[in-house]
Amino acid sequence: MARATGPEQRLLAIYTGGTIGMRSEGGVLVPGRGLAAVLRTLHMLHDEEYARAHSLPEDTLVLPPASSDQRIIYKVLECQPLFDSSDMTITEWVQIAQTIERHYTQYQGFVVIHGTDTMAFAASVLSFMLENLQKPVILTGAQVPIHELWSDGRENLLGALLMAGQYVIPEVCLFFQNQLFRGNRTTKVDARRFAAFCSPNLPPLATVGADVTINRELVRKASWKSHLVVHSNMEPDVGLLRLYPGIPASLVRTFLQPPLKGVVMETFGSGNGPTKPDLIQELRAAAERGLIIVNCTHCLQGAVTSDYAPGMAMAGAGIISGFDMTSEAALAKLSYVLGQPGLSLSDRKKLLAKDLRGEMTLPTTDDLLGDDMLGCRATWLLSMNGSQDADAMKDVLLPGLALAAAHAGDLDTLQAFVELGRDLNLKDYSGQTPLHVAARRGHASVVAMLLQKGVDVDACNEDGQSPLLLAVRGRHQSVIRLLRAAGAHLSPQELEDVGTELCRLASRADSEGLRAWWQAGADLGQPDYDGHCALQVAEAAGNADVVALLQSLEDRVSAQPQPH
Repeated sequence: MARATGPEQRLLAIYTGGTIGMRSEGGVLVPGRGLAAVLRTLHMLHDEEYARAHSLPEDTLVLPPASSDQRIIYKVLECQPLFDSSDMTITEWVQIAQTIERHYTQYQGFVVIHGTDTMAFAASVLSFMLENLQKPVILTGAQVPIHELWSDGRENLLGALLMAGQYVIPEVCLFFQNQLFRGNRTTKVDARRFAAFCSPNLPPLATVGADVTINRELVRKASWKSHLVVHSNMEPDVGLLRLYPGIPASLVRTFLQPPLKGVVMETFGSGNGPTKPDLIQELRAAAERGLIIVNCTHCLQGAVTSDYAPGMAMAGAGIISGFDMTSEAALAKLSYVLGQPGLSLSDRKKLLAKDLRGEMTLPTTDDLLGDDMLGCRATWLLSMNGSQDADAMKDVLLPGLALAAAHAGDLDTLQAFVELGRDLNLKDYSGQTPLHVAARRGHASVVAMLLQKGVDVDACNEDGQSPLLLAVRGRHQSVIRLLRAAGAHLSPQELEDVGTELCRLASRADSEGLRAWWQAGADLGQPDYDGHCALQVAEAAGNADVVALLQSLEDRVSAQPQPH
């Protein structure tokens, strides 16, 4: 995530309606037109002097200087007609997505001014409609109309414009009350207070105070090699069913009837629900008809645990775990997945079980390491029957279990994967394989077993790191020897700054680190950015032992037969 560059950042503000522009008619608030004209009168949202000097069009506004070398210029595009957010549907959100697509190359970012009542739904839907985003799309609005004396609308809109204009955050976000949230993680929690939204299971991407604090590790990376794709074929026949104590099976049966194609079921606590046979039978019958059911907790925080969803699947109820998704995100994701053409029911369930837009947190290796029953859990999951629900669950949980086994050096569990025909090239959400984890931890026996089973020795994770590089950084010489014997090599990208790293190690007299790089095939004579090599740095520092090591390793390289 980087700061936006250039003297001018041009944004498009799409005004759909909502409280921010409402006016009172007969004591009732109704959508108000002409928002641009209102904003033009507010100095914090428009610099009239600059606009006149640069002959900006009437529908184009400019913020006061955000910095000495940058201006944020924005155009207000008013929807016809304006909408109360309570009346918004997938149809209107598709129109917003298509508007962004039409203007995508003209603007550096987009702000969607939306009513608050369904803003979390809108942010979730748009996050799935807009694939391969490289620019920020930020929703905002207000609890009180912007022309009122005591309104939150001015600060919310200003904050959204500043975030979209000053930072490259390639996600659908929601800005409210000085916080920037991932859109598909939000839910509205208050009807009156200015702090109307929260993100219960993910911290804010940014917080605005005297300074702007960006949680850089949370911001998703842009896919620079891919073009924006707008998915307008969203399935409208999805629904939300909240279970409550004593809910009649007859009511559930009525709700689950066609044309409904998918349902988000809100359950108790960590994913529990009534186990009455007649209720389970209704869920099973609906699943057998092809209805997809996603299980989300009705708690504000927390997740559906991996223990409950498999139990329901084995009982034949056909339920997919929604982990820690909000109901808004789960409903949007269900609509998106069901709208994808040409997919089998099994394919759709597997998509639902994956993290597609940062909407849910899957179990991590560290989570699974806390489980004393790691081997038993892996064996049980591997041996589950081949139902669609079991397959979808395996796709989600098996990579984490395999990586946890590699992290723990658990050869028995990894052998169980092999005996049941599972591929040990499994990758988690960050592109890590069991070989990456075992190499980082220095588990030579696990590395040897994985190499014997034919895993990809040069697989790279999302950061472009190979198992060999991780073994070098961990100074695991036995692992480096195994990987090199299997044909592993450091890529040009991994060797790009090796001269600087070698000089740093030489200055610290880190002989073990230098030997690891040499073992991995690095040229110890590579210069750093100043043109110095490790040997020169060691000599200048008077590190005789390091000098002797480097000369010895150099001599060994020179003594090796040279290719003809």
